[in-house]
Amino acid sequence: MMERDKLSRRDFLKRSSLALGGFAAGALTPPSPGSEPAKTVQVDHAHNYNPKMGYRRLGKTNIMVSEIGLGGHWGTGLKNREEVLTRAAELGMNYLDTNMVSECELYGQALKGMRDKWYIGFASCPFTLTDPENVTAEVMRKHIEDALKNYRTETLDIWRPVGTTYQEDQTAQLEDRVLDTVVAVFDKARKEGKVRWLGIAVHNPTNIRHVLNNYPSFSVILFPYFFVTQDKPGDSLISLANEKDVGVIAFKAFGGGLAFRGLRERGRSGLDRVSAAMLKKVLANQGISSVLSGVADTLQLEINVRASYERMRELTSGELERLRRREAIFFANVPPEYVWLKKWEYV
Repeated sequence: MMERDKLSRRDFLKRSSLALGGFAAGALTPPSPGSEPAKTVQVDHAHNYNPKMGYRRLGKTNIMVSEIGLGGHWGTGLKNREEVLTRAAELGMNYLDTNMVSECELYGQALKGMRDKWYIGFASCPFTLTDPENVTAEVMRKHIEDALKNYRTETLDIWRPVGTTYQEDQTAQLEDRVLDTVVAVFDKARKEGKVRWLGIAVHNPTNIRHVLNNYPSFSVILFPYFFVTQDKPGDSLISLANEKDVGVIAFKAFGGGLAFRGLRERGRSGLDRVSAAMLKKVLANQGISSVLSGVADTLQLEINVRASYERMRELTSGELERLRRREAIFFANVPPEYVWLKKWEYV
């Protein structure tokens, strides 16, 4: 077991903004180094507010999003998604992020009269910004129009095209001409009232650093942050994002499911015991606004929200030990198609 993977109960609480209880309704956002004094931001109670849930400011969007967000993956039909969305709203989740075109279509149907209760981020996979033949203003504008139709709305919150998706493309560099086109399309859509903020989802940390340093139009970034990920000392992407006041949404907290290797065979109880603890450890990083997870059913929702509901409770010795066991084997057994995950051990 590597020493760097250990997280004592005292260290966990010291690192965790959740344990400090600083993200309740109307809480002050912690200032980033060199930034202006924090502003007081109220949670919008119209967006599925639940006093048990923690909410955090999403950078310069100035909205407060639930610490546990709902990812679009794992949809298993309209009835299932209706049940999931209804229960998620009751639990206090207010951010929905859909990646695939098919997800936009499905969730658009499932939301029905609930669209105004959710902050929605969307992409249009399989379209990616590293597909040179399709990266044009016309194509991107059509994707935005299609998403509006799918969601049956005139305005969506965060358009966040994807930098890379497929395994062989994870190291691709985004071209400035592409990013310039994205910004131009967004500016036009924003002025027309179709999109409120611009985001980007990227699997390559070099691309994120470039966006943060050179493109102030972006208000939100999404990238992988696993339960084993650590901030890079003195050069953290999250610190840079906070300095630029760009909101951070984490995904792949479970490492694309690799964190559960060997647990699925033991039944659902093994997964349940460790998943909330993993999400809680990700949220220990106060620079992260929300962590996304796709769910198969409402039971998984109830498990996930524990990471926020129980933010004042220390991890038990049993939970810490289970996390340590998962951490010790995580990177040692990464299959070839997921080697790119190692780029996110430190961010």
